[in-house]
Amino acid sequence: MEKKKILIFSDCYIYGGSEKLMAFLLKNEVLKQNYTLLYSYRTHKEYEVGLKNENISTRANNFPLFLMSNNTLFYKINCLSISKYWKGAIKVPFFLAQKFRIYFLWNLLTFIYLLIKTKPDLIHVNNGGYPGAITCNTLVVANFLTIRTKVIYQVNNQALSCNSYFERIYDNFIHKNVNCFINASLRAKQQLVEKRNFDSNKVFLVDNCVPLPKVKMNREHVFKELNIPLNSFLIVEVAFLSERKGQKFLIDALNSLYKKQLISAEKVYCAFIGNGEQEAFLRNYINELGLSSSVFLLGYRTNSEDFIAACDLFVLPSIRDEDMPLVVLSALGYGKPIISTDFAGISQVIKTNVNGVLIENKLETFTNSLANEVYRLYIDSALRKELGTSAKKTYVNFSPKAYGEKLKQIYEQIYAS
Repeated sequence: MEKKKILIFSDCYIYGGSEKLMAFLLKNEVLKQNYTLLYSYRTHKEYEVGLKNENISTRANNFPLFLMSNNTLFYKINCLSISKYWKGAIKVPFFLAQKFRIYFLWNLLTFIYLLIKTKPDLIHVNNGGYPGAITCNTLVVANFLTIRTKVIYQVNNQALSCNSYFERIYDNFIHKNVNCFINASLRAKQQLVEKRNFDSNKVFLVDNCVPLPKVKMNREHVFKELNIPLNSFLIVEVAFLSERKGQKFLIDALNSLYKKQLISAEKVYCAFIGNGEQEAFLRNYINELGLSSSVFLLGYRTNSEDFIAACDLFVLPSIRDEDMPLVVLSALGYGKPIISTDFAGISQVIKTNVNGVLIENKLETFTNSLANEVYRLYIDSALRKELGTSAKKTYVNFSPKAYGEKLKQIYEQIYAS
């Protein structure tokens, strides 16, 4: 019996967590045994590098598409060290091209060709948020105009509010022509229902998963690369360098602890793994505070898991636009004590003083709360060990096998409906 074909489509301005999740899906043994997995994506340099790092860039069933989008371009412009007015001026012509639907028409025709060529039995759309990448909704339109196969639509972050009458009409169309939506957390599901008026019965919850790669660099090698003593205390955050990921709050919390001499800058270090539009700002900020010998911006690393496995404390102080971050699941798997924020899917995974610590997502008290928890875990090695042991046990719920089985169940249910 011929396997059913699942067309997976994903689009992101960078190669991020939701893209890694699709890489895990493509390599999932449960799904590979039961389906032919086709993978299509908007191709650009950063994305291709990400696929190469995941060892899936040369798959026979990859379908890279040249799609017109401002997402990656605007991200690159935002990373430039120029005035915000110059950034705005550069964006104007591209914004207008999108506004006048030039991008939409090109992308629609591209998708129509793809669907007629591949004729999938199911389409699995993967979007970072909602409305998120516009191309994801364009694919739903293309499917409606052509093969009209069943559509599963995954939303990996909190949905934004609907701001216009046209958006409401478009939402109604998407809702009608998508068979089910997937979220990783109850909060993300609630946002789709409340902010976009989607039927809660069409929204399924599937926990994210993350495999644990074999560590290539042990703690000694990591500390040697950072040029810090082996008996140091290392805090690690792995995330894009953006305001929503809260790096500035962690820097401020550490600076406060250093100034109060509660911790020593020659004993406690922090490493940020990742790149993004706030890199220049954060680097300057660290230098201004005189913390460059204790707080490191290491850029994007293909072996970020080595730094998670080597750290004494993992921190992800996100403040918005988050759901169930894969790096938190990785930290669980490596048995690390975790500090993160009490919102979105994070609070479904982390329970304070059980397998980590959550701080209230309240900006006026955020830095102080973060500093208090960093200090508490720094001085209490027994608590760190207890949290780490419990974290490792929690990880079992987010294994690749569990993820594959749940998706298989949804695929079969939607295909048969």
